[in-house]
Amino acid sequence: MAKADAPATTETDTAPAQAHLWRLRYMVGDLEHYTEWTADFPTIGNYYDQYRRGDYAHDVVIERRAVVEG
Repeated sequence: MAKADAPATTETDTAPAQAHLWRLRYMVGDLEHYTEWTADFPTIGNYYDQYRRGDYAHDVVIERRAVVEG
């Protein structure tokens, strides 16, 4: 018995499902620090507000992890 042709796959079918990941990068003195990557953006946003308003950190930036396929 013949099988029906399988539907053509697209990039979205083969690409892994990955949530956006976020982290905070900040400077304390001359040292650069990072938080862990997390999918919980509200937590990173909260840290951003706290660190930006505090006296101990400067150059506070929220970073997003991008997946690059080559």
